[in-house]
Amino acid sequence: MTKYLWVAALLLGMSVVLTSCGPQREQASRSDDIAELGRGFVELLSKGDSATAVQSFDATMKQAMPAEKLAQAWTDLTGQLGAFKEQAGVRTATEQGFEVAYVRCEFERGAADVKVVFDGAKRVSGLWFLPAR
Repeated sequence: MTKYLWVAALLLGMSVVLTSCGPQREQASRSDDIAELGRGFVELLSKGDSATAVQSFDATMKQAMPAEKLAQAWTDLTGQLGAFKEQAGVRTATEQGFEVAYVRCEFERGAADVKVVFDGAKRVSGLWFLPAR
């Protein structure tokens, strides 16, 4: 009987450990997804493909920033900081219920963070060009 209790306790302990790891793994996976989406979005901007980039916008962003306006915003950024060189990293956060990717970009004359905000459907619902932190 003691042997069965020991096995049951062991199985219960393992299930508690595995269950407690689930949300962390899910959160890490969600952060990885958001980071990858942010990197992909900035990649499109850096290649001048604003038409494809706006396809990831939610309805409000599509109205507020059509492809031409997005292209102009990137042109203004590169006008200030020089030609785009590379993505230098990405960090993610949750802000006011939205998932956010901060994509660090290096340019000829400086750096900037491209803040890409995603809604629950992983559509871009906000976009800012910020001084690098």
